[in-house]
Amino acid sequence: MSSYFNEGEQKNTSELNNEALSNKSFCEKIIIFFNYIRDKIIVYKLQRWLVILLLTIIYFIRIFIRKGYYALTYCIGIHFLNSFISFLSPLDDPEDELPGNSSYLPQSNNEEFRPFQRKLQEYHFWRVMFWTLIISFFCTFFEIFNLPVFWPLLLFYFIFIFILVMRRQIQHMIKYKYLPWDTGKKNYTRVPSQI
Repeated sequence: MSSYFNEGEQKNTSELNNEALSNKSFCEKIIIFFNYIRDKIIVYKLQRWLVILLLTIIYFIRIFIRKGYYALTYCIGIHFLNSFISFLSPLDDPEDELPGNSSYLPQSNNEEFRPFQRKLQEYHFWRVMFWTLIISFFCTFFEIFNLPVFWPLLLFYFIFIFILVMRRQIQHMIKYKYLPWDTGKKNYTRVPSQI
């Protein structure tokens, strides 16, 4: 009698393993599909940001028509601001480092050139904005996310936070002499050899 139960248990576990393998292969197929899409769109920087602009316009049209969801929009704005600051910040912040540790930012003119490395890379910043806009647009179809708030106060508070945070970030950029973009940097040209 015990062998009967063991065979049944073995059958059930083998069926479960086959089901888990089929689910795993389905999940792997989804991951492979999304990686394929990512690899195809990563080179189209301008088109990706135009999609973000289009999604933002569509989202604000939806907010304007519904005349609500201001708290949700405020949260999205704070999330975008936080991601933008990470996008502008260097990977290793010189203020956070202990004395003696090397930074990714050159500390003097004698140091070797190191390219600017961001905390949040451009594609990841785009992806954060894309999925945030998609999810927030989806949230505007549910009344539970439509919190009654006085929107001018939220707008004023967001502008105030934006100015304070960007002022601090610009001061940080001036103090450590770095630019998180390519314009305004020195361009070195190759000197033709005289052989």
